[in-house]
Amino acid sequence: MWVICNKELVTVVAVGPWLLYQTFRGTPVLPPHPEGTRLLALLILVGLANQVGANLGAQWALGVVGLAVSTPVIFGVMLTASALLGLGFLGERVSRRSILAIGLLLAAIVLLGAATYATCPADTPQATQASGALDSHQAGPMLLALSIGAPCLAGAIYAVLTTTIRHAVTSAVPIGTIVFITTLMGVLSLGPLSAYRLGAQQLLATPPGQIAWMAVAGILNLIAFLAITKGLQLTTVVHANVLNASQVAMAAVAGTLIFAEPRTPWLLAGVGLTILGVVLIDRPEQSDRHVDQHV
Repeated sequence: MWVICNKELVTVVAVGPWLLYQTFRGTPVLPPHPEGTRLLALLILVGLANQVGANLGAQWALGVVGLAVSTPVIFGVMLTASALLGLGFLGERVSRRSILAIGLLLAAIVLLGAATYATCPADTPQATQASGALDSHQAGPMLLALSIGAPCLAGAIYAVLTTTIRHAVTSAVPIGTIVFITTLMGVLSLGPLSAYRLGAQQLLATPPGQIAWMAVAGILNLIAFLAITKGLQLTTVVHANVLNASQVAMAAVAGTLIFAEPRTPWLLAGVGLTILGVVLIDRPEQSDRHVDQHV
């Protein structure tokens, strides 16, 4: 909670004064009432769900089932749910070619997850440490079930978040407003929860080195959030999320280049399918030209 709160605080501190400056200049930061009020309430509710339901659940699941299991679940649910939400609520049609691209991405994510375990035998301390998960003696059936449900919920909420951002950004809500409200919900919810669980004294005792890493993560988070929000302004939810899911392959490649992790067949196949899926995904203008292919 404390890490996420500090990470989101960077965006609040950076974007908040800019929005205040825009307000003093007379530049609207929300559409006129009542549409602006409705969109503001929607962003607050979805932003709160994103911070408490998705981010916390995903982080907690990492300690039980590890990165190799939680990441495929999150992105698999997010890709599938975003296609359904985009079609059902935004009227964004999904072509057969895009469905094929999503299928390839789902297969790639599974393969890349398997690549994490392929580096060392299962049920060994090395495998447990590499994945970040607890072993079978530490996690009971109920805990494992919850740890799979948490990434599923996170993926669904992330899909709702991207759909909401797409709706807001195409309804004349400035990108800065969307980014500010979403991250502000993290500060307002997780800050008090951190103080309640750890106490103010322990929070203030956080080592400066860790605070610095949180600040760096917050800066990168700000850049990434602005980028994905701008992307959702320019393209459909499905198209943006397919490109966003390529980060799984990027992380796998970074592992081989930076940490000298083995280039296993699972990893190479997963990266190859990711590239193929990204290449196959329809561009919005292509989708508009080929109406007969939409389902």
